[in-house]
Amino acid sequence: MNTALNFTLPDARNLAYAEYGQPDGYPVLYFHGAPSSRFEPLLIGDEALARFGLRFVAPDRPGMGLSDFQPGRGFSDWPKDVVFLADALRLDKFSVLGLSGGGGYAAVCAARIPERLNAAVVVSGGWRMDWPEARDNLTFPYSWVQVLARKAPFLLRLLLKGMTASSPGDPDKELAQLRKRLPPADFAAFAQEPGRVDALDRMIRESMRLGTKGPAWDMGLYTREFDFGLDEIRMRLKMFHGEQDLNVPIALARRAAAELPNTQLITYENEAHLSTLCNHLDEIVQALKPAPNPVFEEEG
Repeated sequence: MNTALNFTLPDARNLAYAEYGQPDGYPVLYFHGAPSSRFEPLLIGDEALARFGLRFVAPDRPGMGLSDFQPGRGFSDWPKDVVFLADALRLDKFSVLGLSGGGGYAAVCAARIPERLNAAVVVSGGWRMDWPEARDNLTFPYSWVQVLARKAPFLLRLLLKGMTASSPGDPDKELAQLRKRLPPADFAAFAQEPGRVDALDRMIRESMRLGTKGPAWDMGLYTREFDFGLDEIRMRLKMFHGEQDLNVPIALARRAAAELPNTQLITYENEAHLSTLCNHLDEIVQALKPAPNPVFEEEG
């Protein structure tokens, strides 16, 4: 595990990333949620990833962690950074995994660089948070976060700043607070592995190391029209989603899956937002290591 790696992009921006698992393992580029950072795979654990024979490369998106902000960027800018990083690491082919707010970034890679991908997988993935399937099913405080991201990003930045204003607390007390905020499945995932509470705190704090502009911009991209079409995706996309997810309602995942040309949505009745990743890693790993020739060819 190495969580302090850096790469200089052709436009001189710094791209920070971390590596987990087996150094010579099956390569997966992991796209974190929002707000989050390259520390997010710690929710799974370095040893677990190594047992599955995976090499996880987890970059900070622009403006988060230690990656420089990229003014005016959209989803479509991300595949360029991914290709530059993959080339620097000498990865000809790899899989991508997007969790939560990383879902759109896995999708745009499937749309724009399918020739570089072995598989594209989305877990608890965010889609258009301004669609009715999101607005009508989100509850407080998740609904207000999306309103701020869409209409008042300066207030969202204040909210995000408040998330890191205090020093890291006692893990037991933080776990007690999570019990009040999380659906039962997510709380159970943290309770059974206490180290996940520390990982959650660390990954969110790191996301705002350079300030709140990057995370707020990233979250705002989900509240307006994407700069790529879901119908551009022609390779197979596999989605995993918990039906108890409060961050990204299952109705939203179902609409996105219906609009994708060739996708499989796997749902879990008793899972929520983060528990889906924590409790079904074996199935997710299988999806990341697909049979050859994952590109979809339309009939007719």
